[in-house]
Amino acid sequence: MASKRAYETEPHLSGKSTVNLAAKGLVWLAWLGYVGYLLLSDLPPGPSLLHTQPETIKEALDLSLNFWLVLPALLPNVAPVLNPALEGLFNVVVAWGLLFFCFFIDGRRQKVPMLPFLIGTAFLTNVFYLPWLGLRQSQTEVADEPLTPLEKVAEGPLLPCILSGVFLMSLLWAGLVRPEFGGVADRWAELKYLVGTDRLAYSFTVDLLFFWAFQGWLVGDDMARRGWVNPTMAWVARLVPFFGLVAYFLSRPPLEVASQQQD
Repeated sequence: MASKRAYETEPHLSGKSTVNLAAKGLVWLAWLGYVGYLLLSDLPPGPSLLHTQPETIKEALDLSLNFWLVLPALLPNVAPVLNPALEGLFNVVVAWGLLFFCFFIDGRRQKVPMLPFLIGTAFLTNVFYLPWLGLRQSQTEVADEPLTPLEKVAEGPLLPCILSGVFLMSLLWAGLVRPEFGGVADRWAELKYLVGTDRLAYSFTVDLLFFWAFQGWLVGDDMARRGWVNPTMAWVARLVPFFGLVAYFLSRPPLEVASQQQD
């Protein structure tokens, strides 16, 4: 009987292992293509990482100083003056990268800690996000330990709501502030020009496409560890950029450990 049971389960395990290996291979190919094309090659607009110019470094530092538009809003005379459409694009990318923090529970029982990759994703986007997807092991069970403070933040509704606000604020900033940059049509034309000539602006658009393509990668395991079956929400989380994932985080049931901790 034991040998029969082993015989019946081995093909399933072998098939699942093959699928996991294929998925990891896809992720690593995407990462190699991302790094090779966007950072190291001369195919995209502007100089590559190997030939970074001082003005590119200054632009990156100025965007970082204007992170989430706090400095321009509070101290406009001190903050660097950049194209608001570029600032909006940059902050949209940052908000999207931070949204993956809501999957923080996926880091439990992993051989590689997740937190450094989440922090790296906030600063260098897919340079860190894709490697996490490639290094992690599929986990559909949660240890019985209580939620840590960081896990509580990741599991709660506040973070996705804040990031949604940042996303929308960034769009409004891109289209409305700094009247000297003209109307929406002028800003859109200037943004298209920047994307076509500036490596940073171009990289932000590529980051958004990669985030969209891989934003639902962890949804299946996250649903399984909650015992939640909702095909519609699963597809919304995978297909609707950013806000589909926000809707998923706001709709998902709490983990059992979270429920036990609240009792």
